[in-house]
Amino acid sequence: MSRFLARAAVVAGILAITLNPVAAGAATVPTAAFSQDSTWPAGYVGRMTVTNGGTTALTWRVEFDLPAGTSIGSSWDATVTHSGSHYVAVGASWNASLAPGASTNFGWVAAGQGTPQGCLLNAAPCDGRPPSRDVRPPSTPTNLRGTAQASTYVLTWSRLDRQPVRRRL
Repeated sequence: MSRFLARAAVVAGILAITLNPVAAGAATVPTAAFSQDSTWPAGYVGRMTVTNGGTTALTWRVEFDLPAGTSIGSSWDATVTHSGSHYVAVGASWNASLAPGASTNFGWVAAGQGTPQGCLLNAAPCDGRPPSRDVRPPSTPTNLRGTAQASTYVLTWSRLDRQPVRRRL
């Protein structure tokens, strides 16, 4: 009976490692994390640390919004542009591509106390969660056909899984 229990323990251990992605060494995802290096009543020095937790090289782009009353005056270690309160940062020549496991950071001086909101790293949430919306471009439909039916037009095409799709316009 003790041999049976020993074997069962070994099998349970192997299953725990196999079924637990962290223990099995599963890859994590790229992330970007915000921090403040210093603050004062009229602003702060902000830092965004980009970490490539993936398994391939990462060319990064970080996007975020700053609330009304906060803006970036100067930045370093990234090219930062904005349209209104929406900011986009891309890596500089020396830190734009990160090897797996590598990290880099860029910083800025902010006027105002608002912190980044809605942060996206390469169109996915900065904290590594899966996107809440589909950010992939659509594939080209195959076998696209259209037919007029009374006052509407029906488009039909094939998906990759060969299931037909119909949309009434």
